[in-house]
Amino acid sequence: MEPSANLTKIFFAVGAHAKAVNPDKAPSQRRIAEYPLQIWYLLLSLLALVSICHFTARLLARKSVSAGTRGPSRLTRLPLAVAHVFRTMAFRTTASFAGYTLNLAEFFLGCGYIAVIFTWALINTTDLEGHRFSPRYFADRSGLIVATQFPLLIALGMKNNIISLLTGISYDKLSILHRVVARVLCVLIWVHAYGRLTQVGKAEATGDLNDAWFRWGVAAATGLTLLSFLSVKPLRKRSYEAFLVAHFFVGLILLIGAYMHAKRDTVTHYVWPSFVIWGFDRLLRYLRVFIVNGGYLHLFGRKDTTASLQANVDVVSARFLRVVVRVPSRVSWAPGQVAFLAIPSVSRTPWEAHPFTIANIDSGRPGAAEGILDGASRDEKNESPTESAPTVAVLPYSKNKELIVLIRVRGGFTKRLLDAAANKTDSFKAFIDGPYCTPPSITGFATVLLFAGGSGVSFTLPLLCDLIRESKSKTNPACNKIVFVWAIRDPEQIRVISDALSNSVGTDPLASLGIDIDIRIHVTTSVEDTDGDAASSETASDAGKEGGYSNKLEALSCARVLAGRPDVDEIVRAEVQAATGAVSVNVCGTPGLAAHVRKAVRAASSGVDILRGGASVSLHVESFGEA
Repeated sequence: MEPSANLTKIFFAVGAHAKAVNPDKAPSQRRIAEYPLQIWYLLLSLLALVSICHFTARLLARKSVSAGTRGPSRLTRLPLAVAHVFRTMAFRTTASFAGYTLNLAEFFLGCGYIAVIFTWALINTTDLEGHRFSPRYFADRSGLIVATQFPLLIALGMKNNIISLLTGISYDKLSILHRVVARVLCVLIWVHAYGRLTQVGKAEATGDLNDAWFRWGVAAATGLTLLSFLSVKPLRKRSYEAFLVAHFFVGLILLIGAYMHAKRDTVTHYVWPSFVIWGFDRLLRYLRVFIVNGGYLHLFGRKDTTASLQANVDVVSARFLRVVVRVPSRVSWAPGQVAFLAIPSVSRTPWEAHPFTIANIDSGRPGAAEGILDGASRDEKNESPTESAPTVAVLPYSKNKELIVLIRVRGGFTKRLLDAAANKTDSFKAFIDGPYCTPPSITGFATVLLFAGGSGVSFTLPLLCDLIRESKSKTNPACNKIVFVWAIRDPEQIRVISDALSNSVGTDPLASLGIDIDIRIHVTTSVEDTDGDAASSETASDAGKEGGYSNKLEALSCARVLAGRPDVDEIVRAEVQAATGAVSVNVCGTPGLAAHVRKAVRAASSGVDILRGGASVSLHVESFGEA
């Protein structure tokens, strides 16, 4: 009888244990472990696809594709036509809402990410009792998805990241996706919080407040929510410098809070890579600043130098500055790249630095002549009252290499720099961090169109000078036509580029080199873009002379100063129709200018036209705004 009694006890014990184990636990835990990884498999597959397309495009860009004589459609040009249609739909068609303008590629990438995250977070959440969206299934899963996405969030916000290296997409373009990911994770982290509170009940959740892991989780969720709120465009534009400070400190609290919260469930291995990515970016930036700005000279006891860069600031007008920084010869950059400029005597915080496009080409590049690089000639510098300062003591290894940026005065740092420059005759101590960004490759195009508005000329001017350099050195024989269009409001701004253009074009007969250059500077009385109907473009040499710009432009047969807005539609249409090969269109300016150029490119070419022998068109939009 006794063995039978023991068996009975064992039977009921096993039955009670089986009853206590929730049958939903096993499938829930399995999906919690698998679904976040499945998201990463999908994202990595997309990254691989974009990377392959990027490197393939770079390889093909080295080969010039000629436009044939227009006639019947040819299947051999089908790949070009398909690529053109895709680019038109993805990058040249935009959607605007709530003050934001995104091209369809950015829009659908954002929507796709939202769909993937919430699908994997909320799918298969019906428990075995038939309750849909059971917290047991989505609460912890949502939290783990947030944790696994932190490395992506951090990588998209870094200036040195492998995503840019693989895809060729600059960090400034990735910042849009950085904000999208942050806001999606912000919503999901509160889905996680709601699910946990529903699952454990109010009483247990109140008791969890006494636990450090719970408080760290609240801190992380609050930090992400605060950053998502502060990054809304109107608030970010209103006080960008304050946003940068908040972004740094609150972001650090967010990561620390997420790590401490994840320790309870031993999933910190999903969070700590974020610290590695962030630290690696900071390390590279600090090393670059240390080397570029000569900090290492102190390590060797050099006392004959201040081991700092010096910047001369030229007040071109009440809204325009030119900053010339003497940099070491080892510093190099490509046309169209960006450098971060910090001037301690003007910056409010030690880490305040703002990005500006480098407005001159690198003198160390093959075939670059010194005259092409300077924004002003030596004679002009000696005559200019704002540049007659004492000789600047430069680093011993700088060899007088100059890096020039053009700055549109707005508020904050640029306004303080204007005020300081107006009251200061000598140079400023400066620090440079860069270069960054991935400029467009315009080698191999038969026709290149460059559009700029205001300070956007910082982007198009070095591209123009580099194209001329390549033509003179015969390293880019494919290019036979360059159209340079600059819309400005103040004629005084012309002197910023007049000497650079004059020295770049020089006296060489460019026509004998097989290149046709058309430089058009439009002086308008409206905002610095080309929206609206094109005004009549009568020659405005008198207006230019009244503005005081350098007469050196008059000596250039390829340069014209015109009154009124440029007819962007007609310029693009005419050049695309006349092109003998692929066409590259590049624009830097206000959103209105970018929208107008996009519209003109869409109208000037079509897939059918390319099939019939028309020129394929590539478009690069470089947007700018407050730093």
